[in-house]
Amino acid sequence: MKKTLILFFLLCSLHLFAQNNAAITDQLAAQIQSVSKNNASDVVYLQTSKGIYETEEDLWFKGYVLDGQYFTPSVRSKTLFVQLMEDKTDKVVWEKKYEIENGFANGHLFLENALAEGTYTLAAYSSYSFTKEPAAFYALKKITIVKTITQKTAVTPAPKDSIVHFSTFAEGGQLISGINSNVAFKAINSKGFPVEVSGTLFENNTPLLHFKSSHTGMGVLAFTPDSNKKYHIQLSEPASDKNYDIAAIEAGGKVLRLVSNTKDALVFKITQSDALKAEMVYLRLQMRGVVYSIAKGLLKKELLIKIPLKEVPQGIAEVTLFNENALPVAERLVFVNQDQKLTITTELNKSGFTTREKANLKIKVTDENGQPAVAHLGLSVYDAIYQNKLDSKNIQSHFLLSTQLKGNIYNPAYYFNEQNQDRKQALDVLMLTQGWRNYVWNESNLKELGNTLKPIVFDEIKGKIQLAKPDKKATAAIGQKGITVFSADESKGSNFMLTDSTGVFTIGPNDLKKGEGGYTYIKLMTPSRPKYTIDIKDSSFEAINNERKTKTAIYPLAEGEKTNSTEVPPFIGRESINKLNEVVITSKKKGLVFRDKYIGKLDSLYRAQCPTGDFFCPLTNYLNCPVCRDGCHSPPRLKPVEGGIYINASSYVWIVQCHSYKNNDRNEVIYHYPDLTEAELLALFNIAMIEGYYGKKVFYEAVYDEVTITDSLPDYRNTLFWKPDIITDEKGEATVDFFCSDINSLFLGNIEGVSGTGLLGVENFEFKVRKKAD
Repeated sequence: MKKTLILFFLLCSLHLFAQNNAAITDQLAAQIQSVSKNNASDVVYLQTSKGIYETEEDLWFKGYVLDGQYFTPSVRSKTLFVQLMEDKTDKVVWEKKYEIENGFANGHLFLENALAEGTYTLAAYSSYSFTKEPAAFYALKKITIVKTITQKTAVTPAPKDSIVHFSTFAEGGQLISGINSNVAFKAINSKGFPVEVSGTLFENNTPLLHFKSSHTGMGVLAFTPDSNKKYHIQLSEPASDKNYDIAAIEAGGKVLRLVSNTKDALVFKITQSDALKAEMVYLRLQMRGVVYSIAKGLLKKELLIKIPLKEVPQGIAEVTLFNENALPVAERLVFVNQDQKLTITTELNKSGFTTREKANLKIKVTDENGQPAVAHLGLSVYDAIYQNKLDSKNIQSHFLLSTQLKGNIYNPAYYFNEQNQDRKQALDVLMLTQGWRNYVWNESNLKELGNTLKPIVFDEIKGKIQLAKPDKKATAAIGQKGITVFSADESKGSNFMLTDSTGVFTIGPNDLKKGEGGYTYIKLMTPSRPKYTIDIKDSSFEAINNERKTKTAIYPLAEGEKTNSTEVPPFIGRESINKLNEVVITSKKKGLVFRDKYIGKLDSLYRAQCPTGDFFCPLTNYLNCPVCRDGCHSPPRLKPVEGGIYINASSYVWIVQCHSYKNNDRNEVIYHYPDLTEAELLALFNIAMIEGYYGKKVFYEAVYDEVTITDSLPDYRNTLFWKPDIITDEKGEATVDFFCSDINSLFLGNIEGVSGTGLLGVENFEFKVRKKAD
């Protein structure tokens, strides 16, 4: 009779196992955490107000910047660099910097009419999320841009072709002769999309068992391998004559098998070959580089190990079996605590509304124990026709799956939709077919990254003060110099700072915030002689563009869905909406138009100083009068006025010096000072400028009362509400109001968010808006 032993276990957090005779457990805990601590990074997720946009609309977004290990809002990164790229050409059509406040960034960008229709990628980068080492990049959001929305949005089905890859994966990593084992399999086509399959496992060319995939081309079969026999798989659906080999079968060894996965504990069965001696084994559970549990016990033939999950967060855990010499012999990925999440419930005051009617939405957020949770939420309410059905990404699938595993995952949101009753079983098959080496936090993967992450972009911008004409023979240091930092908005004040002894200074996030919506200016506070200049340049996006070409963009695969016309009630007026022709506003003022009012102020100062040396004589009204210039008499020289009318004296020639003259050109001229470019003006006043954070904009919310509700001006808002910064109270509650537009349609609501403890949640709701009866 086989003996079964239920092990004791040891729980740990960051400091583990201060127990007697625990050298190996200490070693196993330390070796993973030592390589993960230097790779602490942030992970960015982008939530947008909808999935499909028309040109000449604002794209609203929220950036979640969370700690990569604990998924709590991060305070490390202060600046979010955002780009919008056209997928077809990889051309960047927008790039700006946005402020990150306590782990969140709220922003918008305008989609110009000149943008071509197609798929675009919104990408976000920060100093702790975009680094040199990882080859994959995840902080992306796919959107579709069209000129005018139509009732039947084109949906491209997933490509179908013959299978080009069929793979098998032994649970724990290896098949051992004589020990019953699970073998997972996965079938995909040449585009990486899953293919549902069925087939037969053959033993020595004799059918052993039949199988078929259970979810998106994946499944599991169990059998007892024999190292003296040969095995292969042949697929019957789709039919194929090709034989697929399975993993090599070892004559002896250990097998790790998951027996049970509940909210309370994991139970594993460890079995070894009869010929092996009894030895002490160790089972380690680590998640995102943090060791949560190590259990040990004496393995003879079989051993059951129970690992509690009370202190373990939701996500992918790597479970590794070590022998008595602390060498890994089997590994497996397990998704634990799938129900440990934010539960977001919504309650509208009505199930349907009439046009321009006020809606009231109550939001309730609880944790996995049903207790109220304080959470930071983003909410969007929009016309259902603007939903991108091809996008299978949400905050849960992004943080808990996509960023944790190498490669693209097909329809990851499926595993978090409680309506899918097989989601837990399907998720476990996904873990089996990924393999532990595809886990981003696998020890070998962390070692490949090196000891420290190397940022591509930085929150600070370095500048330096240097001599305009440095003397090559001079050896004296620049010395500390004073600079003033300010913006065009005088109400924001100014900061005075000193450089270091080499003239180096730093412009930080607070300085960029000062220039929000415009520019941050740096003025050098030094005497005119010797002349010093400011050397500063923000090369962040140049560095991003160079580096992103070396990385692989990871985005979930999704199969096209057929649009059900009954889901989107027809809105007759939608197609008849006419956009106004482009209006170009021109200025009567000739010359340069400056990007910032402060540059305009510098231009006025420049003209007030009369830098050209021009003058006119009040007696003759000559411009640059030679009589005055040559000292023949000395009336006061006056500064010419911009736009003033003077007599041209350029052809003035003396016949007798200071006595008689001739002037062939006595035409009147309108005086204009030479136009200086922005760069010339800044250099003239010894000032440098850096673009600040992109300006904030308030989402427009219509408000109707007894008077305005009868306004004849049509209201065609397709996004009724966007609020990226809803924070629930201590009861886990929040309430918002919004007004419907004149669009007669089905509207969708999407809420995503995170708690201060790293719990993630998603909720969707819908309601209909009908036109008022006349």
